[in-house]
Amino acid sequence: MKKTIQKPLITEFVALITRGIECWHKAGEVVVQLIDEHGLTISDIAETSEFLTEDIVTRFEQLGRKQLDPRLLVAGYPAARYLVKLPFSEQKRAMASSVDLLVIEGKATSMLKVSVENLTPSQCKQVFDGDQIRTSGAQRAWLEDRKTTVEVRTALSSPDDLYKVIGKKVVFKRACEMSAGQLARIISEIEK
Repeated sequence: MKKTIQKPLITEFVALITRGIECWHKAGEVVVQLIDEHGLTISDIAETSEFLTEDIVTRFEQLGRKQLDPRLLVAGYPAARYLVKLPFSEQKRAMASSVDLLVIEGKATSMLKVSVENLTPSQCKQVFDGDQIRTSGAQRAWLEDRKTTVEVRTALSSPDDLYKVIGKKVVFKRACEMSAGQLARIISEIEK
């Protein structure tokens, strides 16, 4: 009995959402008309209501020009902010299927097909590059660059990696600045 009552409510809910999306498309078309035919700016339109911002009006213009999939207006997953920068056809393709995610485990690499809704913020940075989706080669380059950056930061934060004491000599591994205390520590290591 409970399912019988819920089915009409679910149907009504879906119908209202569908009508809302259709209204969003129409609102986008009106924004385009206001800009193209009436010479208004996004700022002019945003100022007409306390609920509108330039960002909202911009999104509706993108809807009206068929540059933005309306589902992205309400998407709450991390990849949504990257998807809005893609061309409309790429938005649709990525949301309809999945994107390739390069995974490196040891020396082995593999490509995973991942739904955009399931990408983590870090994976989004790996997969998306401005207004495009990175290829597997570009993802590998991004991962390697990130790995190198982490190694450099680690080396800079660890003074032991700056030099090596060999007998009575000090070999500096790279240019660096040292405090008097650090120099004193090196001298004490040499004198042992």
